[in-house]
Order: sequence, then structure tokens, then C-alpha cells
Amino acid sequence: MEINSLYIIKRDTGICMYHNDFQEEVFDPQLLSSFVVAMTTFFDEVTRSSKPQARAFEGADYTLIVEFGEWTVGAVSADKESQRLREKLKSVIAKFENQFSLLRWVDLDLAIYTRFERHVIEEFIRDQIEPDSQIVVKPHWEFYTKNPDVVSFLRLVPTICTVKDAADFLEMPVEIALNLTAEALWDKAITVKAAIRADDIYEATALTGSRGSTEEVPPEVTRVLSQLDGETPLTIAAERVKTADLKRFLRNIAVLAEKHEVELVSPAQAVVVLFSSALQELMDRCAKILGRRVTHRMFFDSRETQAQVYPWLAFVDFDESLDVEIKSSLMSAAGKRKITPEILNDGFRTFLHSIMRNIRSYVGAKPANTILERTRQEMGKQFPRRHLDIEWELLSV
Repeated sequence: MEINSLYIIKRDTGICMYHNDFQEEVFDPQLLSSFVVAMTTFFDEVTRSSKPQARAFEGADYTLIVEFGEWTVGAVSADKESQRLREKLKSVIAKFENQFSLLRWVDLDLAIYTRFERHVIEEFIRDQIEPDSQIVVKPHWEFYTKNPDVVSFLRLVPTICTVKDAADFLEMPVEIALNLTAEALWDKAITVKAAIRADDIYEATALTGSRGSTEEVPPEVTRVLSQLDGETPLTIAAERVKTADLKRFLRNIAVLAEKHEVELVSPAQAVVVLFSSALQELMDRCAKILGRRVTHRMFFDSRETQAQVYPWLAFVDFDESLDVEIKSSLMSAAGKRKITPEILNDGFRTFLHSIMRNIRSYVGAKPANTILERTRQEMGKQFPRRHLDIEWELLSV
């Protein structure tokens, strides 16, 4: 989940009127409310502004995003700031002020938590759940929820399944299953994960498997553990073990992920794998037309120029056999999140565009763009969804 906690505060008193911890409790709500009001007031005084100025406070591992209503202040604790979160926070504040406008003037018990719950679920829970989102029912889930609809839902669905699979199993509309999943997540009776997709990249964390795991997943999935090296998309891994049913294969990978025998690589590492695969494909096609020596020189000329702006490109190598090699230092930095996906994306895109300009100088614009288009098509086979993360239109010459 993208946020940790939500707070709605009365501006003139600093009292927290509503809060919810979506994960573990992060702050004492009244203490945080006093802090937010004090700090926003301080900055307003310093800047002598009639409009509130302070809109975010950063901690070591969180960001506190702040937005203002007419008489309330809203705050969310999140991993990082985004415009999307701000828009959601503004929407929640507006709905709160409209529904509980009487609280601006008097303090009454208006059953805020019960009556406002639906709006919070709609803004922060429901829209992150899709039909292919994966439901994982928690052990002893019955201790988390007393909602009779959720109880009936969780008693019947498999422990791990997608929302659509649950809807099909129960013969109910997908929309109803989405709403029940949102309510179960709100009650913390389940966790919801993005669906495992064919071009996701996983790495094995336990080659031998945990006790009993081989009884629950087919032998080909156990064999594929050796193929999950953090650099191979699941589509290719499935081909290597000759699986007959990709959908079932992905469900079994989900079981292994739940057992912590495999894990999804970091977003930065996924960017490195995607672009290095595209770079390899582009170089292979160039070598067929221009020859090994020209292709090799073209690679290093482009890298030398772009490494002045993106020094980490020095760790992208190209050996005599025309294999693109990502040095372990760069892969480790990406895996440990010491370099952001955005920086990697910018650097690789600039590098590829520089190579494309060099190709154009040898063969002309039309043949160069044909090479790029065929590279894009091949990448679409390897990474059906993620190949679109490469801005191909910006690479054409």
C-alpha cells in the first residue's frame, strides 16, 4: 500500500478528528496533529503568507504530505510524495468538511469513524485493487474482521487467488468481488499484491525449497528455481522448463513467493534488466549489418560520451563476443536501491539514443529506424507489458 496513515485535523484547535493506520501504527495521532498545526503556523508566520505554505515534512523513512481545507488540515504518511496522493488527500478533506460541517462550530459525537469509513475505502483502498490483483488470506483471518459479508467471502475463496478467480469461483460479478476485497483489506484480514505477470523478474531465495513446498507445486516449478536469477523474465523461464500452462505456472510462482522462496527484484534492477536486454537486441541487429568491429566501436564511443553525465554507464560493458554485460557493482547498487529507477531510465534512454544516432550515420535514418522497430517488436515478445516502459518514440532518428 502506498500510504501508511491518514489524519484529518481541526486547524484552530490542533485536535485530530479522524485517523486511520493502514499498516502498523506510525505516530500518536494527537501528537502528530499538534506538530502539523504548530509547524504550518510557524512557516506561515515566517513567510508572512495568508495562505498555508508548508506542504510536506520528510523523515528518515517516510514523507508526511499535508493539504489544507477551509477549516481542516489533512495529512498522510507515505513512503514518498506524489501528485496522485495529494489529489486523493484533497478529495478526502473536501468530503469530510462537507459531511461533518457542523464540527467547524461545535464539538459533537457524530460517529465520524463509522460514517466516514466508506469514503476512505473508496479513495485509498478500492482503487488499488484490480481484477488480476492477488488476494492472500491471512492465517486466523477471522480474528481481524466481523463484517458478515467479508466473513462469508473469505470462508469460500482459496487462500491465494486473484480477485477475478474469486469472483468466478463464487459466481458473482467481479465488481462485487472487488468491493468485498477492499473491505477485507480494510479490516486487515488479507493482503493484496499486484498480480504476477509474465514479464516480471524474480530471483530465487531458496534453491532447495521449504519443507513441504514440493508437495504443493509441480516439479517444473521447483526446477525453475535455478532459472530465476534476477535477470530472466518469467516468460523465458517458463519456456526453458517447457511448461504447458503459463497461467498455472504463474499461480505456482505466487505460491513460491508467498513461501519466500522467490522474490520480485527491485524496480531499479528491473529497469537494468529491461534496458540491457533491449541494448543486447539492438547490438545483435547492428552487428549483422555493420559487422563486429564497427558495432563494438560504436558502443564504446557512445558509452564514453554518455558516461560523462551518467558515470554508472561505465559498468555496462560489451565484450568481444558482442555480449552486453552488466557489472555486478551496478546490479548490486540497483538491487539495494542505491540508484533510482528514474535515473537508470534516463541514462539508458540517452545511451540508446546516442547509439541510434551513430547507426544513422552509417546506414541512414530509415534503415536505423527499421532496426529500432524490429528491436521493439522482439522486446515485446520477451516483455509483453514492460517493454512499453521504454520510450521508443524518443529513440527514433
